[in-house]
Amino acid sequence: MKDAGTPERFMKACEEQAKGVWNAKCLKNKQKAIFLDRDGTINVLKGFLTKAEDFELLPTVAEAIKKINSSEYLAIVVTNQPVIARGECTYEELEKIHNKLETLLGRKGAFINDLFFCPHHPHKGYKGEVPELKIDCNCRKPKTGMIVKAADKYNIDLSKSWFVGDTTGDIQTGINAGLKTVLVKTGEAGKDGKYPVKADFEADNLADAVDIILNANNLS
Repeated sequence: MKDAGTPERFMKACEEQAKGVWNAKCLKNKQKAIFLDRDGTINVLKGFLTKAEDFELLPTVAEAIKKINSSEYLAIVVTNQPVIARGECTYEELEKIHNKLETLLGRKGAFINDLFFCPHHPHKGYKGEVPELKIDCNCRKPKTGMIVKAADKYNIDLSKSWFVGDTTGDIQTGINAGLKTVLVKTGEAGKDGKYPVKADFEADNLADAVDIILNANNLS
């Protein structure tokens, strides 16, 4: 059951049903997902965020995610958050940051299907660090643990899914997971230079990236 709410939402719901979006997103069927980096892709890059009040959506992001919501793709965020291991941010504050993310999207009629974060960090020596989280894990990007977890939870076909991010680390993550990739020119804009990789596509921002993905899907 889906609450259509207003007449406008009712018409949109009818349109989605006619297109088969609802049936396609039944988890007994193989799903397709657009995996999204957070910092620099969804929100304004301000270093590592430690407070909810510093979180700010990039322009057009809500509209971009609304397009994903109306498509056959799931919108799933995967983000490294070493501030937890370094003792710079608590789990409670990180939850507030992500609640703000969902609230700001919701005000624009958009939503993410899920969010996965890695709290680990392999390098020691930070004041206030959390020793049990200072490990070389399998979830910190560019490793694929978060994507594998999402794929298991939502029955995702990774060969038909995408990764969108602003760093070479994001693109390397997508490649490692067997995803098609889009580098956005927001945030780091691929200038981090950590990995010698090239994305399948480049886009000015998330909205353009989503258009590329949906157009590529229509052509396939």
